[in-house]
Amino acid sequence: MDEIEAQRAAIVAAGRAALADIQQASNEAAEAVVRVVEQRTGVSLSPASPSIMDATRVQLADAERRARHALAALEILRGWFWSQSVATLGEFIRELPEDVREAVADHLVQAGLS
Repeated sequence: MDEIEAQRAAIVAAGRAALADIQQASNEAAEAVVRVVEQRTGVSLSPASPSIMDATRVQLADAERRARHALAALEILRGWFWSQSVATLGEFIRELPEDVREAVADHLVQAGLS
């Protein structure tokens, strides 16, 4: 791996770690709000998902783009043997060559799954 690729990998790793930290902090804050409201009022807040019937063309196009990236990741993975002894994607992907791992990870990120 040359220096530019190493720098790119480091930036990507740092970005993923930062996003994971933000997501965790957000989840913890949301759980705290739900807990406080429930303790004080007895009302349980649950995040309501908007109806798919309220989706706009832009939202549907974005969903299509994300789905295409998810399928692209799966197509890459289909080219590799996934042993029965390996239970999760995280375990499986560690066994793949770095360029394959990066391609799969990039598609999963674009799909909103990572």
